[in-house]
Amino acid sequence: MLNETRPRGVSLIEGLIVVALVAILLVLAAPAIGDWLANSRIRTAGESLLAGLQLARMEAVRRNAIVEFALGPGTGFVVRTQAGEVIQQRAAAEGSADVVATTTPNGTSIVSFDGLGRRVANLDGSPSIDRIDLDLPAAVLPPERTRNLRLVVGMGGQIVFCDPNVTAADDVRRCP
Repeated sequence: MLNETRPRGVSLIEGLIVVALVAILLVLAAPAIGDWLANSRIRTAGESLLAGLQLARMEAVRRNAIVEFALGPGTGFVVRTQAGEVIQQRAAAEGSADVVATTTPNGTSIVSFDGLGRRVANLDGSPSIDRIDLDLPAAVLPPERTRNLRLVVGMGGQIVFCDPNVTAADDVRRCP
C-alpha cells in the first residue's frame, strides 16, 4: 500500500493574498484609528482634570480646610492648600499637550472647596470655574470629527464629566 502524502502548510500565493488583504484593511482603517487616538487625548485630559478636581474636594474634606484647584497652562493643574502647600501637580505635557481647555466664566482658572466639599469663593476674589470644555485645535482634528467633553463643577461641589453634544434627555452622558 502506498502512503499518500498531502502537502502541508500555506503556499506562497495564499500567503501573499493574506498579506495583501491585511494591508488593504490597514489602509482603510488608518483614518479612523487616527481620529480615535486624537479623541482619546481629550478623554485622557478630561479624566486627569476630573481626578484633580476630585482630589481637591476630597483633600478639603479630609483637612477640613479650603483647598483650591488651579488650572494651569493647557490642561495642567495644581491642587494646593490655602497656605500654598502643593498637594498634587500635573503638567499639560503629560499625554494631552495639544488639548485646549476653555473655562466658564471665560478666563477663570481657580475653583476652591471648603471642609464640607462645597464650592466656595476663591481666596483671591477671582470668579470660580463653573465648567471646563475640552477640545482639540482644528489643525489637529477637524471640529466635525472631534468628540468634545465637558467638566461641570456644581455649587454643592459635585463634579460632572459629560458630553456637550448629547441632547437626548434620557442619555446619562448628557450635560446638566
